[in-house]
Amino acid sequence: MQTLKLDPDNNLIVENGNLVVIDGIYAAAQNTRTRLGLCRGENPYDIQEGIDYFNELLGKLGGMDYIREEIRRRILDSPDIVKINSLDVISSKGTITVTADITTIYGTFTL
Repeated sequence: MQTLKLDPDNNLIVENGNLVVIDGIYAAAQNTRTRLGLCRGENPYDIQEGIDYFNELLGKLGGMDYIREEIRRRILDSPDIVKINSLDVISSKGTITVTADITTIYGTFTL
């Protein structure tokens, strides 16, 4: 897998006038983080993609089991992800914090 490298604020990284490309485990980790941050409706090409944080997770339904399952589903929805070794989801004051140990076809990373 290859993807364009993003900084912590999701801006593209440019070095020497060229977009920086990352691959392997670094690309898988970045894509997983980006997938979890995508809110349903943000992708203009597929408005059903993403997690419905504002209506389903933090709004009406709530419930940590439901939130954890939605995040688990989103992580595993990548062909490069083999399994989730551990997943910790904490919801506090409208913020969700996710810590996960994930095995990919490239190796294991912690998110």
